[in-house]
Amino acid sequence: MYKSCTAIVLRVTKYNDKSNIVDLYTDAGRISIAVKTGGSRIKSSMRMLFRPLSILRIEMAIRPHSAIHTIREATTAIPLSDLPYNPYKQATAFFLAEFLSRVTDGGSEDRLMFDYIVQSIMWFDNCSKGYANFHLVFLLRISQLLGLKPDTGEYRKGMVFDMRNAVFTSSLPSHGDYLTPDETTALRQLMRMNYDNMWLFRMNREQRNDCLDAILRYYSLHITDMSHLKSIEVLKELFD
Repeated sequence: MYKSCTAIVLRVTKYNDKSNIVDLYTDAGRISIAVKTGGSRIKSSMRMLFRPLSILRIEMAIRPHSAIHTIREATTAIPLSDLPYNPYKQATAFFLAEFLSRVTDGGSEDRLMFDYIVQSIMWFDNCSKGYANFHLVFLLRISQLLGLKPDTGEYRKGMVFDMRNAVFTSSLPSHGDYLTPDETTALRQLMRMNYDNMWLFRMNREQRNDCLDAILRYYSLHITDMSHLKSIEVLKELFD
């Protein structure tokens, strides 16, 4: 049986000398396909096509009772003009693709999630300046689709954010997984960011990385497969 779908590239893993496994996210959930690498010219074209966060049109042969399907054809569904060639955007794409590979479900259909990711990629590709906070906005906004968005309406000055229970509280939790009052105030400010106004939130690299660490720490308490992200170190060196 054959199937066609639009897919976002998350990860490419070498399977053997002749093929790679490509993890994709579609509106029907996660899928994996086997892609033959062939000669050097084919390898080069495959690297270009299967870059992290590329949006492709995939035709594949469904293999019953197998987690890995066979590709028949892959073409660009939405051309990206800047992201594949901009080193800052590339590093951000590697990080977000790795993050998505940890938080997206292999078997559940989620059109809202898929559309959010596609629209975010297109916005990022078209943005020419003021996008240093893009990854923070992406992580915070997608928390709602993952059912993990904190309810900032409960916030009052001086409260702390209990990351285990995802609530704001006036008393210190008995555990250590919480943000201080100053950090909690910063979180509330971050939750006001969106792609259109994020350039107004001025942060240096250290402040931005502190925010990133706090967000990922929160995710790690609620998502089991959130061990160390390999691409984060490169991302942390970007954007003064």
